[in-house]
Amino acid sequence: PKADVVIVNPTHYSVALKYDQETMAAPIVLAKGADHLALQIRMVARKNSIPVVSSPALARSIFYHTELNDEIPSGLFIAVAKVLAYVF
Repeated sequence: PKADVVIVNPTHYSVALKYDQETMAAPIVLAKGADHLALQIRMVARKNSIPVVSSPALARSIFYHTELNDEIPSGLFIAVAKVLAYVF
């Protein structure tokens, strides 16, 4: 569990993001899942004290517009930055 945050749509989607401002231009998607896999991601996050943030529209957007290890799309930078600022 190397994620900094998991963004969720509470019932259907989870995306785990990692961001290191020293080495990354933008946050990357470490894991994403729907339904049962989304629940598993949330459970692992909670077990490892990784913050879980509910943002349904953002979780869906990242889920549908990225693949694993992708940087988040530039159009989502501000929304993700707000989540990361809240977490850090």
